[in-house]
Amino acid sequence: MRFRNFAILLFVPFLLSACATARIAQSARVSYGGPPIHTIAFAPGGGALADAIGVELFNDGINVVDPNQTTAILGHVGISEIQIASPESYAALSKAGVDAVLVVKGVMSQDGTPESASVRLTSVSRGEVIAGLTWQNGWGGMRGSMADRTMRKNLSDASSEISSALLKRIR
Repeated sequence: MRFRNFAILLFVPFLLSACATARIAQSARVSYGGPPIHTIAFAPGGGALADAIGVELFNDGINVVDPNQTTAILGHVGISEIQIASPESYAALSKAGVDAVLVVKGVMSQDGTPESASVRLTSVSRGEVIAGLTWQNGWGGMRGSMADRTMRKNLSDASSEISSALLKRIR
């Protein structure tokens, strides 16, 4: 009986170390002290994760400019989407009522769940990064196992976590 209890106590830490929850790492600045952020333009190329983050931000009261609209705003003044991080693009976006630009880069797994993401929110009035964060999905055991499915966040959960972290920085 003692050996069984000892074996269980020895096995549990290995089991727990085989699982990890989703993590967010943020830049050191605690809060943003600049002009209020009411409208965020999304940079092209963010994919499904950026779209989901946009929906979450919209649901929390932020005006969202989708990537196609962002491209159109820049196109009207002759700036390509590749130059989105330039003073000229910031000026064009600011003139269109945008307060900040959000760049989302995500890696999706074959089953459609997000693996990781990096997100950068930049003020168009100051040209400075307001918030930067990385997000890493959780995992547990073998891919597709019950433990793994329990630990991994789906697209909706991931976008909710990321948008909440962004909102904490700008409010």
